[in-house]
Amino acid sequence: MKKIWIVICCVFLAFNAYAEFFGETDIPLMDGLRIDESDTFSFDVPAGQIVGFSATTKKSVREVQEFYQDALTELGWKKKAVSLYQRDQDELTLQITSGRKGTLVKIQYAFPNR
Repeated sequence: MKKIWIVICCVFLAFNAYAEFFGETDIPLMDGLRIDESDTFSFDVPAGQIVGFSATTKKSVREVQEFYQDALTELGWKKKAVSLYQRDQDELTLQITSGRKGTLVKIQYAFPNR
């Protein structure tokens, strides 16, 4: 039982770290996203930093696409390609697909050193 609580606490802390990071960057996190802790990352590159994660939701692909299209546009992001948004030098890659466990959402945010 103790091991289960440790795992739950680790998952909760990891999710909060990504939620806090994306909250600080004004990248919206859609309500109902369940983060896949095995597919999260954050690393530095010479030009800046890249952060990303995968999540699933019960919402449809269309609902997720509409949410992010509207939310990102309101925040000044410009759609450059099917899954690529840009604002100043920041780039956000958003992949939304249908899967066995619901809709899969992959977000990757790359930004230069500031």
